[in-house]
Amino acid sequence: MDNKLYRINEFVRPADGRSLVVDTSAGLILGAPPGLERFAPAVEPVLPLADGLVTSPGQARRLSGRTRADAALLIRAGWTNALRGADFVLPPETIFHIPLLDPADALDLGASALVAHVLLGHDEDTEAGCLREIVQLALTGTPLGLPLIADVQPIGPRVVLHSKAIELGVSYSVECGADGVVIPWPGADSLRTILTMAAGLPVWVRAETLDPADAALNEALSLGATGLWLDARVFASADPAALVTAFRALVHGSVPEPV
Repeated sequence: MDNKLYRINEFVRPADGRSLVVDTSAGLILGAPPGLERFAPAVEPVLPLADGLVTSPGQARRLSGRTRADAALLIRAGWTNALRGADFVLPPETIFHIPLLDPADALDLGASALVAHVLLGHDEDTEAGCLREIVQLALTGTPLGLPLIADVQPIGPRVVLHSKAIELGVSYSVECGADGVVIPWPGADSLRTILTMAAGLPVWVRAETLDPADAALNEALSLGATGLWLDARVFASADPAALVTAFRALVHGSVPEPV
């Protein structure tokens, strides 16, 4: 088993090939989300429940007590203001995308993978910059055995056909060397195309709602998606651990827990 596959298996459960990831890194872009004002105490209850936890580099340093039985650590490789909407206190006039760390830095922080944005629908320089980063992180991470997950975000004003933009983002990401992709729900037909396009690489579908009974999330898993990608809204719920437990049951079903 090569080092990349070994690390992927830290957050994609080998028993069923499924994965539940919780992304707490929004604070890097939007400020501390509700429920994450005190980061380490807030995430500790969900660490044994999720397969992976996405953090910023700074957040990763706050999890020194994490054990191998807890969620694997996935670290954001860059910062962008593209995810700030018009209701943000300082909505972006110019889109920036800034690398924060390289694979060697991520390994020093205990990462099992890096996560990088692929921003679509903005100006050509922004899109090209994201893809250059994917290529660079893939090239430098491969000798170190560090996987790279591309987070496809078709959110720019030039996106017309949402599902086709997602397909294009996945195609670009795979060609540039990503080892897995995170996507919004693209519809059943597009997801089938994406799963073929990804050629066996992990594909996570981002949960737009935090309802385990959501039809799109259930359909994504039934069609063969690797798993679900939850965001920081989990921690604004009344009981984050119970919510993550419900999603874990949806993703992993009755597969026995690892010993």
